[in-house]
Amino acid sequence: MRLTFFCPSSRKPVGGIKVIYRLAELCDQLLGDVGQASVLHPNQPWVQYDWFDARPKQRRLFFRLRWVGKPSFSDIGHAFSPEQDVVVLPEIWVRKYGVQLAQKKIPFAILVQGGYMMAKGRKSDLDAAFAAAKLIWSVSDNTSACIRQAFPFAGHKIRPLRLHVDASKFKPASEKENLISYMPRKLPAHIDLWKFFIAAQLPDSWKLQAIDGQDEAGVARLLGKSKIFLSMSYLEGLGLPPIEAALAGNVVLGYTGEGGKAYWQAPLFHEVPHGDLIMLSQKTIELLPHTDDLNATTYVSARQHLAGLFSAEAQRSSVEKFLDELMSR
Repeated sequence: MRLTFFCPSSRKPVGGIKVIYRLAELCDQLLGDVGQASVLHPNQPWVQYDWFDARPKQRRLFFRLRWVGKPSFSDIGHAFSPEQDVVVLPEIWVRKYGVQLAQKKIPFAILVQGGYMMAKGRKSDLDAAFAAAKLIWSVSDNTSACIRQAFPFAGHKIRPLRLHVDASKFKPASEKENLISYMPRKLPAHIDLWKFFIAAQLPDSWKLQAIDGQDEAGVARLLGKSKIFLSMSYLEGLGLPPIEAALAGNVVLGYTGEGGKAYWQAPLFHEVPHGDLIMLSQKTIELLPHTDDLNATTYVSARQHLAGLFSAEAQRSSVEKFLDELMSR
């Protein structure tokens, strides 16, 4: 079996791309002698990423021009064989490639990392693709609920994917600093207002730290030093930065992005309803004195539990089950 993960490209670090690369690498290891797995960036054979450590095999293909609401190089032509190939499509590309794969009888699965990102394209095309998909991979309960709501006929195809966050990389620094860290590209208007609202009450001994333009190791170092992480997750299937921050010894405050409700529990996580910037600002100030001992037993136990939920073993088990069923179909 030749398993190909279609993957979008980005000039900036995007967690969804990291997930696809690591899945492809793991699938290639698990397939062993019965097949191989690779990543495909359509029409972009030069794409390479160095901000994380996964290095899966690369498949390089150019597609032909096709009209999909606008001219797009998305006609797969005869690039895939029904006898050899299985494709894994990200949810954002179902409209571009799903119907084509179904028409050419190329078996494929759909990887849904964002249940709120599935609405691209004509509903009839999306219905046809989700109906033809062999299996649908979902990263969270909330994502699965989105799939069932939009495509009720495909609910029986949903299979859980457990993501892995490496607790040996994302861990508390030996000495914490009075830092509140955040990702500036997430809801920047909300962040600016939050800064405005806390300015009068934030002690001089506390600093704000934007995390931007860093590779994975750099992000882990910054999170390891900070005490509070501001979560600006917005309608996400399963935001990884809050998990990484919590494992790195932060108290996480802010929006769950809906998908985060699967793990958003005290004492590590404190939810604020989306858009309630007054509550967000008040809780930020209230949390400051409670971060003096983040190595207390309650915090350590909660981090250990979280690490187990997102362990390499949990991910490997879910991927093995998925591959076994995909090959049997």
